[in-house]
Amino acid sequence: MMADTLRTILVLGRVSNLPTVWTNIAVGWFLCEGTWNPELAWVMLGMSLVYVAGMTLNDAFDTKWDREHAASRPIPAGKIRSSSVWALGSIEMLAGVVILLTLTTVHPLLTGLLVLAVLLYNVLHKHWTGSVLIMGLCRALVYLGSASAALALPESLTLPTTVYLISGAVVLYIAGLTLAARSEHLKTKQHLPLLPRLLLMLPVLLPLLSSRSFTEGIVGNILTVAGIAIIWSWLVIMRGKLRERIPAGIALAIAGIALYDSAVVVFADWRAAVFCLVCFGLTLLSQRFIPAT
Repeated sequence: MMADTLRTILVLGRVSNLPTVWTNIAVGWFLCEGTWNPELAWVMLGMSLVYVAGMTLNDAFDTKWDREHAASRPIPAGKIRSSSVWALGSIEMLAGVVILLTLTTVHPLLTGLLVLAVLLYNVLHKHWTGSVLIMGLCRALVYLGSASAALALPESLTLPTTVYLISGAVVLYIAGLTLAARSEHLKTKQHLPLLPRLLLMLPVLLPLLSSRSFTEGIVGNILTVAGIAIIWSWLVIMRGKLRERIPAGIALAIAGIALYDSAVVVFADWRAAVFCLVCFGLTLLSQRFIPAT
């Protein structure tokens, strides 16, 4: 019984995707010259709780829709009550915010914007197509919030241009991914429209954006070319899977975020790049046990 409850909580929080949140944090942190110190762990815990809360509350907001279109989700399947999901998500969100505001130097404004974006997406995503940009903004705010913590700027949001550019590209990538996921409940082959296909190719630009600020010469060029090649290869695999079955393709697209982050952060800290690669593998492994969506 307890094992079933724990699994339900993990499914609600889509915890298999959590390693990709950690790699987002690593990018923002190390691109701003952050070091391996205890605050990084607190940022990861706080951001993780906000992510899990957002995913959990997503099920609470979508209860009516899920009863009609996704009966296998925990609430319509009778595995947990809707009121319990509301309570769980709220507690997770509150815990995450308290940690970020009291134990980290993440800018309070960015913390507030992240929570607002998460809630707005959950309220609007079944009613407004443009909400996919809000989902992308949620990820971007993880990068920006982590960057602000590394710089410890209590009164300023003056972050490196590179961080803003990467965050902007991620907004569009996540928007494309979310557009593709709109029909994830369909288990058959589905033609993906042109716009999400184009947006899902944006990560190939990320190594170029990062390398310009951190390295020059042959080493930088090798890392850039290798990063582009690796990302391109994964995107080809992911798009092939999307053509076969959208839910499986979405899972690969989410896991790929950690791979892209590795190709970005390698210019700032090679150990962080290795960490991101480990998270990439961990995400793929976790998705075998806990659904990504």
